[in-house]
Amino acid sequence: MTDHPRSPYFWQGADIRLRPMHEDDGAIWLADQQSDSEAVRFLGYGIDLPSSPYAAEQFVERYAEFNNRAERIMFSIERLDGELAGGINIHSMDRKNGTFETGTRIYRAHRGRGYGFQAKVIVLRYAFYELRFQKYNIRCMESNEPMIRHAARLGCQAEGRIRRQIYTDGRFFDELIFGLTREEFDELEQRLAQSQKL
Repeated sequence: MTDHPRSPYFWQGADIRLRPMHEDDGAIWLADQQSDSEAVRFLGYGIDLPSSPYAAEQFVERYAEFNNRAERIMFSIERLDGELAGGINIHSMDRKNGTFETGTRIYRAHRGRGYGFQAKVIVLRYAFYELRFQKYNIRCMESNEPMIRHAARLGCQAEGRIRRQIYTDGRFFDELIFGLTREEFDELEQRLAQSQKL
């Protein structure tokens, strides 16, 4: 597997493609939501009440086919063989200041294969080069080691720590803040292009 060659199709990486969320994605989202409490905790900073098929239906209805894109631009992450591997979205879009955040969830069976990194690079290209955003911000719990490694791999800079900001699992956690500017992303793109020449 290679790191993210430029595909002739903008929304495709080496192993995955991004597509609109479809109605039938809700059942897979619900199954993962009900079987992976750690991912739920990292995304929502705590444990939610159990989700129902109705909640999954409402979630998909709200964001399928890029509905409500002023609030959140939601993609499904699909392997090239068509199997759903997760989801990624752009949110907290501040058009005045040019900042945004993302949320990513790779379903347990698909983790550790680079799908999240490939999807993130595609979404960052879109945000920086098509939507004119100038800075990507990440907030995560101090215990979210996969996200901390992911931020480092992207070249994000550590920008801060808010102590005892999140309460979950019976204790308080610090919230970590990372950032990536458009220029820093340009450097990542150059590194990725160089790695493809080898």
